Amino acid sequence: MRRKPKAVLSSAALLLATAAAGDGLASPRAAVRDEASGSWFMDGGRRVAVERLGPAALGASSTPRALAPVRLHYPDGRTVEASVGATAIVEVEPGAEGALGAAGVEVVRPLMPSIGLWLVRDTGGGDGLDLAERLQGAARPAFLREAIPDLRVRLKAHGAPFTPDDPRLPGQWYFDDLGMQEAWGRTQGDAATSIVVIDTGCDLDHPDLAAKMDPGLDVIDDDDDPTYQPGEQSASHGTACAGLIAADTDNGVGIAGGCPACRLRCVRLLDDEPRPISAAVDAFEFALQVNASVVSNSWGYADPMPVPRVVEAAINRLFDAGRGGKGALVLFAAGNDGREILDDELQAVRGVLTVGAVNHLEEQTSFTNSGSAIDLVAPTGTLSTDIAGGEGDDPSDYTSRFGGTSSACPVAAGVAGLLVSAAPERTAAELYDVMIRTARLAPYAIPDENGHDPIFGHGIIDPVAALREVLGDEPPPLAGGGVGDDDEQRAGCACASAGAGSGERQGLAAAALLGLAAAARRRGAARARRGG
Repeated sequence: MRRKPKAVLSSAALLLATAAAGDGLASPRAAVRDEASGSWFMDGGRRVAVERLGPAALGASSTPRALAPVRLHYPDGRTVEASVGATAIVEVEPGAEGALGAAGVEVVRPLMPSIGLWLVRDTGGGDGLDLAERLQGAARPAFLREAIPDLRVRLKAHGAPFTPDDPRLPGQWYFDDLGMQEAWGRTQGDAATSIVVIDTGCDLDHPDLAAKMDPGLDVIDDDDDPTYQPGEQSASHGTACAGLIAADTDNGVGIAGGCPACRLRCVRLLDDEPRPISAAVDAFEFALQVNASVVSNSWGYADPMPVPRVVEAAINRLFDAGRGGKGALVLFAAGNDGREILDDELQAVRGVLTVGAVNHLEEQTSFTNSGSAIDLVAPTGTLSTDIAGGEGDDPSDYTSRFGGTSSACPVAAGVAGLLVSAAPERTAAELYDVMIRTARLAPYAIPDENGHDPIFGHGIIDPVAALREVLGDEPPPLAGGGVGDDDEQRAGCACASAGAGSGERQGLAAAALLGLAAAARRRGAARARRGG
Protein backbone atom coordinates (compact mmCIF):
# COMPACT_ATOMS: atom_id res chain seq x y z
CA MET A 1 0.00 0.00 0.00
CA ARG A 2 1.26 3.44 -0.89
CA ARG A 3 2.51 5.66 1.89
CA LYS A 4 1.95 9.40 1.86
CA PRO A 5 5.28 11.00 0.89
CA LYS A 6 7.11 12.72 3.67
CA ALA A 7 8.85 16.07 3.21
CA VAL A 8 11.66 15.60 0.69
CA LEU A 9 14.84 17.63 0.98
CA SER A 10 16.60 18.69 -2.16
CA SER A 11 20.18 17.85 -1.27
CA ALA A 12 21.89 14.71 -0.03
CA ALA A 13 23.82 16.78 2.47
CA LEU A 14 20.64 17.95 4.16
CA LEU A 15 19.31 14.40 4.26
CA LEU A 16 22.49 13.27 5.98
CA ALA A 17 22.26 16.14 8.43
CA THR A 18 18.69 15.20 9.25
CA ALA A 19 19.60 11.57 9.78
CA ALA A 20 22.48 12.55 12.06
CA ALA A 21 20.15 14.58 14.25
CA GLY A 22 17.77 11.65 14.65
CA ASP A 23 14.74 13.88 15.26
CA GLY A 24 14.21 15.65 11.95
CA LEU A 25 16.67 18.44 12.79
CA ALA A 26 20.16 19.12 11.60
CA SER A 27 22.88 18.61 14.20
CA PRO A 28 24.33 21.65 16.01
CA ARG A 29 27.53 21.15 13.99
CA ALA A 30 25.53 21.44 10.74
CA ALA A 31 23.73 24.51 12.09
CA VAL A 32 26.83 26.53 12.93
CA ARG A 33 26.50 29.85 11.19
CA ASP A 34 28.55 30.68 8.16
CA GLU A 35 28.94 34.44 8.49
CA ALA A 36 29.31 34.85 4.75
CA SER A 37 25.89 33.31 4.08
CA GLY A 38 23.76 35.98 5.80
CA SER A 39 20.69 35.20 7.90
CA TRP A 40 19.21 31.71 7.98
CA PHE A 41 17.17 29.30 10.02
CA MET A 42 16.64 25.55 10.01
CA ASP A 43 13.14 24.28 9.30
CA GLY A 44 13.26 20.57 9.98
CA GLY A 45 16.39 19.42 8.19
CA ARG A 46 16.08 22.20 5.62
CA ARG A 47 18.34 25.25 5.81
CA VAL A 48 16.43 28.33 4.69
CA ALA A 49 18.53 31.34 3.71
CA VAL A 50 16.90 34.69 4.46
CA GLU A 51 17.50 37.90 2.59
CA ARG A 52 16.52 40.98 4.55
CA LEU A 53 14.88 43.47 2.19
CA GLY A 54 14.60 46.48 4.46
CA PRO A 55 14.11 47.75 8.01
CA ALA A 56 11.09 46.94 10.13
CA ALA A 57 8.07 49.18 9.65
CA LEU A 58 4.54 49.23 11.01
CA GLY A 59 2.16 47.00 9.09
CA ALA A 60 -1.12 48.20 7.64
CA SER A 61 -3.43 45.91 9.60
CA SER A 62 -5.91 46.99 12.24
CA THR A 63 -3.37 45.88 14.87
CA PRO A 64 -0.13 47.23 13.39
CA ARG A 65 3.14 45.55 14.28
CA ALA A 66 6.71 46.30 13.29
CA LEU A 67 7.45 43.89 10.46
CA ALA A 68 10.61 43.56 8.42
CA PRO A 69 10.31 42.37 4.79
CA VAL A 70 12.37 39.30 3.92
CA ARG A 71 12.81 36.88 1.05
CA LEU A 72 13.18 33.18 1.85
CA HIS A 73 15.51 31.09 -0.31
CA TYR A 74 14.92 27.34 -0.13
CA PRO A 75 17.64 24.85 -1.11
CA ASP A 76 15.81 23.77 -4.27
CA GLY A 77 15.64 27.33 -5.62
CA ARG A 78 12.12 28.29 -4.54
CA THR A 79 11.77 31.81 -3.14
CA VAL A 80 8.96 33.20 -0.98
CA GLU A 81 8.23 36.79 0.03
CA ALA A 82 7.47 37.12 3.75
CA SER A 83 7.95 39.39 6.74
CA VAL A 84 9.28 38.84 10.22
CA GLY A 85 8.22 40.43 13.49
CA ALA A 86 9.26 40.13 17.11
CA THR A 87 8.22 36.53 17.71
CA ALA A 88 9.49 33.05 16.92
CA ILE A 89 8.07 29.57 17.36
CA VAL A 90 9.98 26.99 19.35
CA GLU A 91 9.39 23.31 19.80
CA VAL A 92 10.88 22.01 23.04
CA GLU A 93 10.76 18.75 24.92
CA PRO A 94 7.36 18.64 26.68
CA GLY A 95 7.67 20.30 30.07
CA ALA A 96 10.96 22.05 29.22
CA GLU A 97 9.41 25.46 28.50
CA GLY A 98 10.43 26.64 31.99
CA ALA A 99 14.06 26.42 30.93
CA LEU A 100 13.65 28.90 28.08
CA GLY A 101 14.29 31.90 30.33
CA ALA A 102 17.88 30.83 30.90
CA ALA A 103 18.39 30.96 27.13
CA GLY A 104 17.20 34.57 26.95
CA VAL A 105 13.74 33.61 25.70
CA GLU A 106 10.40 34.94 26.96
CA VAL A 107 7.28 32.83 26.46
CA VAL A 108 4.48 34.87 24.87
CA ARG A 109 1.83 32.14 24.91
CA PRO A 110 1.31 28.45 24.22
CA LEU A 111 0.54 27.31 20.68
CA MET A 112 0.19 23.52 20.86
CA PRO A 113 1.77 22.65 24.22
CA SER A 114 0.89 18.96 23.93
CA ILE A 115 3.76 18.65 21.43
CA GLY A 116 5.91 21.43 22.92
CA LEU A 117 5.05 24.35 20.58
CA TRP A 118 5.32 27.85 22.12
CA LEU A 119 5.32 31.39 20.77
CA VAL A 120 8.32 33.27 22.16
CA ARG A 121 10.34 36.48 21.86
CA ASP A 122 13.97 37.42 22.46
CA THR A 123 14.60 39.17 25.79
CA GLY A 124 17.68 40.70 24.18
CA GLY A 125 15.61 42.70 21.73
CA GLY A 126 16.26 40.78 18.51
CA ASP A 127 13.45 39.93 16.14
CA GLY A 128 12.11 36.45 15.47
CA LEU A 129 14.72 35.69 12.83
CA ASP A 130 17.57 36.79 15.11
CA LEU A 131 16.20 34.59 17.88
CA ALA A 132 15.72 31.49 15.72
CA GLU A 133 19.21 31.88 14.29
CA ARG A 134 20.76 32.32 17.74
CA LEU A 135 18.94 29.35 19.27
CA GLN A 136 20.09 27.06 16.45
CA GLY A 137 23.70 28.15 16.67
CA ALA A 138 26.59 26.56 18.50
CA ALA A 139 25.01 27.25 21.94
CA ARG A 140 21.76 25.51 21.05
CA PRO A 141 19.92 24.32 24.21
CA ALA A 142 19.74 20.54 24.52
CA PHE A 143 15.96 20.58 25.07
CA LEU A 144 15.25 22.52 21.86
CA ARG A 145 13.78 20.61 18.93
CA GLU A 146 12.94 23.48 16.59
CA ALA A 147 13.13 27.27 16.39
CA ILE A 148 11.80 29.25 13.45
CA PRO A 149 10.74 32.87 13.07
CA ASP A 150 6.96 33.35 13.16
CA LEU A 151 7.00 34.41 9.53
CA ARG A 152 4.07 36.19 8.00
CA VAL A 153 3.28 34.65 4.63
CA ARG A 154 0.42 35.14 2.24
CA LEU A 155 -2.35 32.57 2.38
CA LYS A 156 -5.01 32.19 -0.26
CA ALA A 157 -8.40 30.60 -0.43
CA HIS A 158 -8.52 28.05 -3.21
CA GLY A 159 -11.16 30.07 -4.97
CA ALA A 160 -13.41 29.47 -7.92
CA PRO A 161 -11.66 29.90 -11.24
CA PHE A 162 -14.18 27.48 -12.77
CA THR A 163 -17.64 28.74 -13.69
CA PRO A 164 -20.06 26.15 -15.11
CA ASP A 165 -21.34 26.73 -18.63
CA ASP A 166 -24.80 27.17 -17.18
CA PRO A 167 -24.51 29.27 -14.04
CA ARG A 168 -27.64 27.60 -12.67
CA LEU A 169 -26.92 23.93 -13.20
CA PRO A 170 -29.96 22.01 -12.01
CA GLY A 171 -29.74 21.95 -8.25
CA GLN A 172 -26.98 20.19 -6.44
CA TRP A 173 -25.90 17.95 -9.29
CA TYR A 174 -22.71 17.04 -7.43
CA PHE A 175 -24.69 15.21 -4.76
CA ASP A 176 -26.63 13.35 -7.45
CA ASP A 177 -23.33 12.33 -9.02
CA LEU A 178 -22.20 10.85 -5.71
CA GLY A 179 -25.48 9.09 -4.94
CA MET A 180 -25.88 11.08 -1.75
CA GLN A 181 -29.60 10.36 -1.37
CA GLU A 182 -28.77 6.67 -1.08
CA ALA A 183 -25.96 7.50 1.34
CA TRP A 184 -28.34 9.57 3.48
CA GLY A 185 -30.66 6.56 3.57
CA ARG A 186 -27.93 4.80 5.53
CA THR A 187 -26.96 7.70 7.79
CA GLN A 188 -27.51 11.43 7.92
CA GLY A 189 -24.64 11.92 10.30
CA ASP A 190 -24.66 12.62 14.01
CA ALA A 191 -24.75 15.78 16.10
CA ALA A 192 -21.74 14.41 17.99
CA THR A 193 -19.71 14.72 14.77
CA SER A 194 -18.17 18.20 14.76
CA ILE A 195 -16.71 19.55 11.52
CA VAL A 196 -14.37 22.56 11.69
CA VAL A 197 -14.11 24.82 8.65
CA ILE A 198 -10.83 26.78 8.58
CA ASP A 199 -11.29 29.59 6.08
CA THR A 200 -12.33 33.26 5.75
CA GLY A 201 -14.95 33.03 8.47
CA CYS A 202 -18.67 32.34 8.09
CA ASP A 203 -22.02 34.08 8.02
CA LEU A 204 -23.15 32.76 11.41
CA ASP A 205 -26.68 34.11 10.92
CA HIS A 206 -27.32 32.59 7.50
CA PRO A 207 -30.80 30.98 7.45
CA ASP A 208 -29.33 27.67 6.31
CA LEU A 209 -26.37 27.69 8.75
CA ALA A 210 -27.38 29.44 11.98
CA ALA A 211 -28.97 26.35 13.54
CA LYS A 212 -25.89 24.25 12.79
CA MET A 213 -23.18 26.48 14.24
CA ASP A 214 -21.27 25.89 17.47
CA PRO A 215 -18.74 28.40 18.91
CA GLY A 216 -15.71 29.06 16.72
CA LEU A 217 -12.54 31.13 16.69
CA ASP A 218 -11.04 34.14 14.93
CA VAL A 219 -7.26 33.70 14.99
CA ILE A 220 -6.80 37.02 13.17
CA ASP A 221 -8.54 39.22 15.75
CA ASP A 222 -7.86 36.77 18.61
CA ASP A 223 -11.47 36.39 19.70
CA ASP A 224 -14.27 33.83 19.52
CA ASP A 225 -16.26 35.48 16.74
CA PRO A 226 -15.38 33.87 13.37
CA THR A 227 -17.75 36.08 11.39
CA TYR A 228 -16.50 36.99 7.90
CA GLN A 229 -15.09 40.48 7.45
CA PRO A 230 -17.27 42.54 5.05
CA GLY A 231 -15.51 43.97 2.04
CA GLU A 232 -12.62 41.51 2.02
CA GLN A 233 -11.73 39.53 -1.05
CA SER A 234 -13.29 36.04 -0.90
CA ALA A 235 -15.29 37.03 2.20
CA SER A 236 -18.02 34.57 1.20
CA HIS A 237 -15.60 31.67 0.69
CA GLY A 238 -15.92 30.16 4.17
CA THR A 239 -19.72 30.44 4.13
CA ALA A 240 -19.88 28.53 0.84
CA CYS A 241 -17.60 25.79 2.22
CA ALA A 242 -19.71 25.45 5.38
CA GLY A 243 -22.93 25.12 3.39
CA LEU A 244 -21.60 22.24 1.30
CA ILE A 245 -20.53 20.39 4.43
CA ALA A 246 -23.55 20.68 6.69
CA ALA A 247 -26.20 23.21 5.67
CA ASP A 248 -29.45 22.82 7.60
CA THR A 249 -31.24 20.03 5.74
CA ASP A 250 -34.88 19.02 5.39
CA ASN A 251 -35.91 22.43 6.73
CA GLY A 252 -37.73 23.75 3.70
CA VAL A 253 -35.00 26.34 3.09
CA GLY A 254 -32.17 26.53 0.56
CA ILE A 255 -29.82 23.60 0.02
CA ALA A 256 -28.91 20.32 1.68
CA GLY A 257 -25.58 19.71 3.40
CA GLY A 258 -23.37 16.69 2.80
CA CYS A 259 -23.63 15.61 6.45
CA PRO A 260 -27.14 16.77 7.39
CA ALA A 261 -26.98 16.05 11.13
CA CYS A 262 -23.35 17.05 11.72
CA ARG A 263 -22.44 20.20 13.62
CA LEU A 264 -20.24 23.03 12.32
CA ARG A 265 -17.58 25.30 13.77
CA CYS A 266 -15.83 28.04 11.81
CA VAL A 267 -12.30 29.35 12.24
CA ARG A 268 -11.34 32.62 10.57
CA LEU A 269 -7.74 32.31 9.37
CA LEU A 270 -7.71 34.01 5.97
CA ASP A 271 -8.05 37.65 5.00
CA ASP A 272 -6.37 40.03 2.57
CA GLU A 273 -3.09 40.29 4.51
CA PRO A 274 -0.16 37.91 5.18
CA ARG A 275 -0.66 35.90 8.35
CA PRO A 276 1.91 34.42 10.75
CA ILE A 277 2.74 30.75 10.69
CA SER A 278 1.53 30.52 14.27
CA ALA A 279 -2.03 31.41 13.18
CA ALA A 280 -2.42 28.08 11.39
CA VAL A 281 -1.09 26.27 14.48
CA ASP A 282 -3.69 28.15 16.56
CA ALA A 283 -6.42 26.96 14.18
CA PHE A 284 -5.36 23.32 14.42
CA GLU A 285 -4.97 23.55 18.20
CA PHE A 286 -8.57 24.84 18.39
CA ALA A 287 -9.75 21.84 16.36
CA LEU A 288 -7.82 19.57 18.72
CA GLN A 289 -9.30 21.18 21.84
CA VAL A 290 -12.93 21.04 20.63
CA ASN A 291 -12.50 17.38 19.67
CA ALA A 292 -13.25 17.96 16.00
CA SER A 293 -14.03 14.86 13.95
CA VAL A 294 -13.28 16.44 10.55
CA VAL A 295 -11.31 19.58 9.63
CA SER A 296 -11.93 21.08 6.18
CA ASN A 297 -9.24 23.31 4.65
CA SER A 298 -9.84 24.97 1.27
CA TRP A 299 -6.72 27.12 1.47
CA GLY A 300 -2.98 27.00 1.02
CA TYR A 301 0.13 29.15 0.77
CA ALA A 302 -0.08 31.75 -1.98
CA ASP A 303 3.52 31.08 -3.02
CA PRO A 304 4.38 27.37 -3.35
CA MET A 305 6.65 26.61 -0.40
CA PRO A 306 7.66 23.73 1.86
CA VAL A 307 5.28 23.35 4.77
CA PRO A 308 6.87 24.73 7.95
CA ARG A 309 7.73 21.86 10.24
CA VAL A 310 5.72 23.28 13.14
CA VAL A 311 2.58 23.40 10.96
CA GLU A 312 3.23 19.84 9.80
CA ALA A 313 3.66 18.76 13.43
CA ALA A 314 0.39 20.45 14.43
CA ILE A 315 -1.55 18.73 11.62
CA ASN A 316 -0.07 15.33 12.45
CA ARG A 317 -0.89 15.82 16.14
CA LEU A 318 -4.51 16.50 15.18
CA PHE A 319 -4.54 13.44 12.91
CA ASP A 320 -2.93 11.19 15.53
CA ALA A 321 -4.50 12.39 18.80
CA GLY A 322 -7.68 14.29 17.91
CA ARG A 323 -11.22 12.95 18.39
CA GLY A 324 -10.43 11.39 21.75
CA GLY A 325 -7.34 9.60 20.43
CA LYS A 326 -9.00 8.17 17.31
CA GLY A 327 -7.67 11.05 15.20
CA ALA A 328 -9.36 13.83 13.25
CA LEU A 329 -9.76 13.58 9.49
CA VAL A 330 -7.89 16.59 8.07
CA LEU A 331 -8.88 17.35 4.48
CA PHE A 332 -7.14 19.87 2.23
CA ALA A 333 -8.07 21.13 -1.22
CA ALA A 334 -5.45 20.33 -3.82
CA GLY A 335 -5.35 23.94 -5.07
CA ASN A 336 -6.15 25.59 -8.36
CA ASP A 337 -2.80 26.46 -9.92
CA GLY A 338 -2.75 23.72 -12.55
CA ARG A 339 0.67 22.56 -11.32
CA GLU A 340 2.32 19.58 -9.66
CA ILE A 341 2.36 19.57 -5.86
CA LEU A 342 5.83 18.76 -4.55
CA ASP A 343 6.31 16.17 -1.84
CA ASP A 344 7.34 18.71 0.81
CA GLU A 345 4.22 20.88 0.54
CA LEU A 346 1.18 21.25 2.79
CA GLN A 347 -0.97 18.77 0.87
CA ALA A 348 1.69 16.04 1.20
CA VAL A 349 1.70 16.03 5.02
CA ARG A 350 1.19 12.56 6.47
CA GLY A 351 -2.04 13.45 8.28
CA VAL A 352 -3.69 15.15 5.30
CA LEU A 353 -6.22 13.71 2.87
CA THR A 354 -5.85 15.80 -0.29
CA VAL A 355 -8.86 16.33 -2.55
CA GLY A 356 -8.76 17.32 -6.22
CA ALA A 357 -11.70 18.31 -8.40
CA VAL A 358 -13.60 16.84 -11.35
CA ASN A 359 -16.38 18.47 -13.32
CA HIS A 360 -19.92 17.24 -13.97
CA LEU A 361 -18.63 14.86 -16.66
CA GLU A 362 -16.03 13.46 -14.24
CA GLU A 363 -13.29 14.93 -16.39
CA GLN A 364 -10.09 16.59 -15.30
CA THR A 365 -10.65 20.25 -14.53
CA SER A 366 -8.28 22.77 -16.04
CA PHE A 367 -7.15 24.15 -12.69
CA THR A 368 -6.79 21.31 -10.18
CA ASN A 369 -3.25 20.63 -8.99
CA SER A 370 -1.75 17.17 -9.45
CA GLY A 371 0.96 14.92 -8.08
CA SER A 372 1.58 12.02 -5.73
CA ALA A 373 -0.09 13.94 -2.87
CA ILE A 374 -3.54 13.73 -4.49
CA ASP A 375 -5.59 11.14 -2.63
CA LEU A 376 -9.09 11.46 -4.08
CA VAL A 377 -11.19 13.68 -6.29
CA ALA A 378 -14.73 14.95 -5.78
CA PRO A 379 -17.08 16.94 -8.00
CA THR A 380 -17.07 20.70 -7.68
CA GLY A 381 -19.89 21.93 -5.44
CA THR A 382 -21.08 24.78 -7.62
CA LEU A 383 -24.26 25.61 -5.68
CA SER A 384 -23.86 26.61 -2.03
CA THR A 385 -24.68 29.13 0.66
CA ASP A 386 -23.67 32.75 0.15
CA ILE A 387 -23.38 35.62 2.60
CA ALA A 388 -26.98 36.63 3.26
CA GLY A 389 -28.25 39.97 2.01
CA GLY A 390 -26.55 42.61 -0.07
CA GLU A 391 -23.01 41.75 1.09
CA GLY A 392 -23.07 38.40 -0.69
CA ASP A 393 -22.26 37.51 -4.26
CA ASP A 394 -25.94 36.88 -5.05
CA PRO A 395 -29.04 38.55 -3.53
CA SER A 396 -30.71 35.13 -3.16
CA ASP A 397 -28.39 34.19 -0.23
CA TYR A 398 -27.09 31.30 -2.38
CA THR A 399 -24.53 31.15 -5.16
CA SER A 400 -24.32 28.83 -8.15
CA ARG A 401 -20.85 30.11 -9.04
CA PHE A 402 -18.77 28.39 -6.38
CA GLY A 403 -16.17 25.95 -7.68
CA GLY A 404 -12.53 24.96 -7.82
CA THR A 405 -10.97 22.47 -5.47
CA SER A 406 -12.28 24.78 -2.74
CA SER A 407 -15.72 23.30 -3.37
CA ALA A 408 -14.56 19.72 -3.92
CA CYS A 409 -12.87 19.59 -0.50
CA PRO A 410 -16.00 20.42 1.57
CA VAL A 411 -18.06 18.01 -0.55
CA ALA A 412 -15.59 15.32 0.53
CA ALA A 413 -15.56 16.66 4.11
CA GLY A 414 -19.32 16.11 4.33
CA VAL A 415 -18.81 12.51 3.24
CA ALA A 416 -16.06 12.16 5.86
CA GLY A 417 -18.56 13.38 8.46
CA LEU A 418 -21.02 10.65 7.44
CA LEU A 419 -18.30 8.00 7.80
CA VAL A 420 -17.19 9.20 11.24
CA SER A 421 -20.83 9.24 12.35
CA ALA A 422 -21.41 5.71 11.04
CA ALA A 423 -18.17 4.26 12.45
CA PRO A 424 -17.00 6.45 15.36
CA GLU A 425 -14.79 3.66 16.67
CA ARG A 426 -12.62 3.70 13.53
CA THR A 427 -9.39 5.69 13.55
CA ALA A 428 -8.75 8.51 11.12
CA ALA A 429 -6.17 6.35 9.31
CA GLU A 430 -8.71 3.53 8.97
CA LEU A 431 -11.35 5.87 7.56
CA TYR A 432 -8.87 7.37 5.11
CA ASP A 433 -8.19 3.84 3.88
CA VAL A 434 -11.91 3.11 3.56
CA MET A 435 -12.42 6.22 1.42
CA ILE A 436 -9.47 5.29 -0.78
CA ARG A 437 -10.30 1.59 -1.15
CA THR A 438 -13.94 2.22 -1.98
CA ALA A 439 -13.32 5.09 -4.40
CA ARG A 440 -14.49 4.36 -7.92
CA LEU A 441 -12.15 4.61 -10.83
CA ALA A 442 -12.31 7.97 -12.59
CA PRO A 443 -13.24 7.24 -16.22
CA TYR A 444 -10.30 9.16 -17.66
CA ALA A 445 -7.69 8.03 -15.13
CA ILE A 446 -4.71 5.87 -16.09
CA PRO A 447 -3.59 4.53 -12.70
CA ASP A 448 -0.07 3.31 -12.00
CA GLU A 449 0.82 -0.03 -10.42
CA ASN A 450 -0.40 1.31 -7.06
CA GLY A 451 -3.79 2.34 -8.43
CA HIS A 452 -2.87 6.03 -8.34
CA ASP A 453 -3.25 8.65 -11.04
CA PRO A 454 -1.48 12.02 -10.51
CA ILE A 455 -4.62 13.97 -11.47
CA PHE A 456 -7.44 11.75 -10.17
CA GLY A 457 -5.62 10.21 -7.21
CA HIS A 458 -7.13 6.86 -6.19
CA GLY A 459 -10.47 7.74 -7.76
CA ILE A 460 -13.75 9.57 -7.16
CA ILE A 461 -14.98 9.47 -3.59
CA ASP A 462 -17.92 7.05 -3.27
CA PRO A 463 -20.00 7.65 -0.13
CA VAL A 464 -22.39 4.75 -0.74
CA ALA A 465 -19.62 2.17 -1.14
CA ALA A 466 -17.73 3.57 1.87
CA LEU A 467 -20.82 3.45 4.09
CA ARG A 468 -21.66 -0.06 2.93
CA GLU A 469 -18.27 -1.19 4.13
CA VAL A 470 -18.20 0.51 7.53
CA LEU A 471 -21.83 -0.40 8.30
CA GLY A 472 -21.44 -3.94 7.04
CA ASP A 473 -24.88 -3.89 5.43
CA GLU A 474 -23.47 -5.21 2.17
CA PRO A 475 -20.23 -7.05 1.40
CA PRO A 476 -17.22 -4.74 0.99
CA PRO A 477 -15.35 -4.60 -2.32
CA LEU A 478 -13.59 -7.85 -3.19
CA ALA A 479 -10.08 -8.07 -1.77
CA GLY A 480 -8.89 -8.82 -5.29
CA GLY A 481 -10.87 -5.90 -6.65
CA GLY A 482 -13.30 -7.83 -8.86
CA VAL A 483 -14.68 -5.74 -11.71
CA GLY A 484 -18.36 -4.96 -11.24
CA ASP A 485 -20.99 -3.85 -13.74
CA ASP A 486 -20.49 -0.21 -12.81
CA ASP A 487 -16.76 -0.44 -13.46
CA GLU A 488 -17.37 -2.07 -16.85
CA GLN A 489 -19.87 0.58 -17.83
CA ARG A 490 -17.51 3.35 -16.81
CA ALA A 491 -14.66 1.76 -18.75
CA GLY A 492 -16.85 1.64 -21.84
CA CYS A 493 -18.06 5.19 -21.29
CA ALA A 494 -14.49 6.44 -21.05
CA CYS A 495 -13.79 5.09 -24.51
CA ALA A 496 -17.06 5.92 -26.23
CA SER A 497 -17.27 9.47 -24.99
CA ALA A 498 -13.74 10.30 -26.05
CA GLY A 499 -14.84 10.75 -29.66
CA ALA A 500 -11.67 9.03 -30.87
CA GLY A 501 -11.01 7.07 -34.02
CA SER A 502 -11.03 3.27 -34.10
CA GLY A 503 -7.35 2.87 -33.29
CA GLU A 504 -7.50 5.45 -30.57
CA ARG A 505 -10.56 3.79 -29.05
CA GLN A 506 -8.75 0.48 -28.92
CA GLY A 507 -5.86 2.16 -27.14
CA LEU A 508 -8.20 3.83 -24.69
CA ALA A 509 -10.01 0.57 -24.09
CA ALA A 510 -6.71 -1.13 -23.28
CA ALA A 511 -5.81 1.73 -20.95
CA ALA A 512 -9.19 1.43 -19.26
CA LEU A 513 -8.69 -2.31 -18.70
CA LEU A 514 -5.24 -1.66 -17.31
CA GLY A 515 -6.77 0.98 -15.08
CA LEU A 516 -9.35 -1.50 -13.79
CA ALA A 517 -6.59 -4.00 -13.06
CA ALA A 518 -4.71 -1.31 -11.17
CA ALA A 519 -7.89 -0.49 -9.29
CA ALA A 520 -8.11 -4.14 -8.30
CA ARG A 521 -4.61 -3.98 -6.83
CA ARG A 522 -5.51 -0.75 -5.08
CA ARG A 523 -8.64 -2.17 -3.51
CA GLY A 524 -6.74 -5.22 -2.35
CA ALA A 525 -4.11 -3.08 -0.62
CA ALA A 526 -4.95 0.64 -0.45
CA ARG A 527 -1.96 2.35 1.17
CA ALA A 528 -0.35 1.53 4.49
CA ARG A 529 -1.21 4.79 5.60
CA ARG A 530 0.20 7.23 7.97
CA GLY A 531 1.39 4.97 10.67
CA GLY A 532 4.35 7.14 11.61
